[in-house]
Amino acid sequence: MKFRFKPTNKRFTILIVPEGTSPVFRFKLKLSLLLTSVVAVGSMAVLLLVLFIVNRNHSDRIASLQAELSLSNDQLQSTIDNKEQNVDKLLSELLELSEKSKDIESKINELEKIESELKSLGGMSGLSSDLTALLPLSDGGIGGEDIPLTEDEIVSLAAEAKDNLSATLDKMPNLQAKLDQTKGNLQKYKQWLKILPTYWPTTSVRTTSDFGKRIDPFNGKITLHNGLDIGGDVGDPIYAAADGKVTDTGYSPARGNYVTLSHPSGTESIYMHLKRSLANKGDNVKQGDLIGELGNTGRSTGPHLHFQVMKNGTAVDPLLYLKIPGEDDRN
Repeated sequence: MKFRFKPTNKRFTILIVPEGTSPVFRFKLKLSLLLTSVVAVGSMAVLLLVLFIVNRNHSDRIASLQAELSLSNDQLQSTIDNKEQNVDKLLSELLELSEKSKDIESKINELEKIESELKSLGGMSGLSSDLTALLPLSDGGIGGEDIPLTEDEIVSLAAEAKDNLSATLDKMPNLQAKLDQTKGNLQKYKQWLKILPTYWPTTSVRTTSDFGKRIDPFNGKITLHNGLDIGGDVGDPIYAAADGKVTDTGYSPARGNYVTLSHPSGTESIYMHLKRSLANKGDNVKQGDLIGELGNTGRSTGPHLHFQVMKNGTAVDPLLYLKIPGEDDRN
């Protein structure tokens, strides 16, 4: 059995009755038009519902993305804050290191000043390794790969440098105290050097005959030479080898013109064959004072100074005391 739906061409009337005395509106619609309108309205409602659902999903997704973005921003801001704190900490560490380095530089300048004084006092060429270890490395070639430090390594390096500088500063007072003590000892030693015949007695350093046994230049016999002969030019200055008092001056056929000094150390120094003496008996002289002129008087074969040192009445080798001068020692 077959059923067929046959559309009818019925008409429908829609009345719109307003309140009051306004006229009534009538709309006559065919069934097909009515159905079409209903379908259109239904389709529109479904479309609006779909659009609403899609819009709702998009709104939720946007809200979720905004939340994720806000969280990311917070994390980024936290990271930036941490970076800034680390940078501030590093800057603070570096500032502290800078202040400590200035303090160290000041201490080193003080030690270098003491070092210079020590050199001038004792003729020293250097100090202990405690001071030389603070000096920079000598110039030379360097190289290697360029490997940057991580942030943690930089922080660790700054902390290590700070500890090292602090430890060095802690050692500075002891080092300076030791140097001051050494300076005091050298000052005492310098005072001893002033009363011992250590000062080279003339400008020439050319020795012509040493202390000890030698063949006598006049008779050819082996004799004892009880001094040190220093060659030079007639008129060269003769200096006192130590602080002392002039105990004798004069002339003898063997010594020629001579000067004898007595020193607080218990030693005597004698200067022979002078062209002339510039000191008088009883004069008090200081080490390095001019006391005569080099000559060729007495038992002498040529211009020279016979320098003699007596200890407890016995002649000793002057080179046990004398310091041979360098280029700057007479300046």
